[in-house]
Amino acid sequence: YNLDHLEVQELCEVIRDIGEHRDGDLDGKVIAVEFGKLFEHYVTISNKLVGILLRARKQGLVDFEGEMLWQGKDEHTVITLLQ
Repeated sequence: YNLDHLEVQELCEVIRDIGEHRDGDLDGKVIAVEFGKLFEHYVTISNKLVGILLRARKQGLVDFEGEMLWQGKDEHTVITLLQ
């Protein structure tokens, strides 16, 4: 595995750890976290969070609204783990 793959896998693990099951998710498999909460957690791990999120979305592992995420502006954007 390359570093990009490991970073994306780590991102998914962090979302599983700090995220919550979505309301209305009947099978209990959809986990989501707000960008602000994820960013706060990630500051200690990596300053490349947005780049990792974009790669994870391209791989179909997470989803969120918008093309880009900005600290301060997108704190309440929901990041949904798809896998």
